[in-house]
Amino acid sequence: MNLNLEGKVAIVTGAARGMGRATTLTFAREGANVVIDDIDLEAARLVEEEARAIGAQAIVVRADVTKPDEVRQMVNDTLAKFGRLDILVNNAGILYVNGKPADRKFFKDTTEEEWPAEIDITLYGVLNCSRAAIEPMLRQKSGSIINIASDAGRGAMPRGTVYGAGKGGCVAFTRHLALELGQSGIRVNCVSPGVIRTTRIEAIESGAKLSPEATEAHKVLEQLAQKSPLGRIGNPQEIANVVVFLASDASSYVTGQTISVNGGDLMP
Repeated sequence: MNLNLEGKVAIVTGAARGMGRATTLTFAREGANVVIDDIDLEAARLVEEEARAIGAQAIVVRADVTKPDEVRQMVNDTLAKFGRLDILVNNAGILYVNGKPADRKFFKDTTEEEWPAEIDITLYGVLNCSRAAIEPMLRQKSGSIINIASDAGRGAMPRGTVYGAGKGGCVAFTRHLALELGQSGIRVNCVSPGVIRTTRIEAIESGAKLSPEATEAHKVLEQLAQKSPLGRIGNPQEIANVVVFLASDASSYVTGQTISVNGGDLMP
């Protein structure tokens, strides 16, 4: 199957690790040019080297997706380099808070001061990046936006209340934006991962013997993996494959959809 991505230009946010890295490199292998956005420039430049080694044109930008001015500059830098923008993957997520690994709590233990750390990235980050990307896509009368949500936004998970609220908003935003932009030639879809072995999960696994919180989180992950029909945790490449499909001409009649990639753990 020809995905027809040669020469297309894709921005991937949160591209330095995990699902973002896998998605960026999959685009590169399919012939797309990639814009690698991450606040960790050192890690992003390693992905840039990998993409260029594959043969893609690649640039690194540092845009905090919660800051509209930085996001607009990211899109401007993309247009200055490549002259177009065909694909946006809203993947950026939260891993660290104040230099420490993010710790999700039961809702009763949270404070209102803590909520924006999750909501700003998982929802407003998606809105900011989509708003900036729409303008060049409208001029081209073509484009594909893929939002990375979570099954926490479609079902329920322990300690996932605020996170799930943000991801649920992302799912709803996908449907509404797809309706708004469909006749302009822009498709909007959503990928909803289940339990995927990302940097966060690797940190939980490696720290399982270091703290009661990590031990509890690791037990939950093992239970989730065991009860899914496929009986295992997924990997970032399995998310990337679906994202790249949704960005390609192979999914030209698909818009407004949320696709769970979760080993069958949640069947909405």
